[in-house]
Amino acid sequence: MKKLISSIVLCSLLVSGVSIVNAEDDTTSTHGTKATKEQKAEQRLEKLQVKAEKLGVEAAGKTATEIKAELAAKQAEKKTLKTAKREAKAAKWGVDLTGKTKEEGKAAIQAAKAAKKEAGLSKLSTKAEKLGIEASGKTAKQLKEEIKASKAEKKAEKKAAKKV
Repeated sequence: MKKLISSIVLCSLLVSGVSIVNAEDDTTSTHGTKATKEQKAEQRLEKLQVKAEKLGVEAAGKTATEIKAELAAKQAEKKTLKTAKREAKAAKWGVDLTGKTKEEGKAAIQAAKAAKKEAGLSKLSTKAEKLGIEASGKTAKQLKEEIKASKAEKKAEKKAAKKV
């Protein structure tokens, strides 16, 4: 009988001991999640501060939500500046950006630049042909240099002809 009672007591102690250990584990895990939440919040704040420094926004002593708001304002400002710059380029090249996406606008501006470059090259080619210079396969820069050299030669010939 004593053995039976002692084994029951031992089993009850063993079972109660296990539940106590489990209870201790639960409390530490709760504290651990609170700690990890705080650590994550600190990490997010540090990342926001790094972004803020890159964009030139003052982040010292501010909360994450304040920094996020300032970052959003700064990014909106940059986007507005880029849009204004793109619109100025479009106006310079005579392109209408109404109803076009950013990519379509860039493509239209590049097309206008290419058309103007081609028009300039064709004008230089006609000038070169009038002066008797072969223009095929040459760049605008090369044509300009050859036209300038040809004009300088003709000028030198005229001066030489006047002296004689």
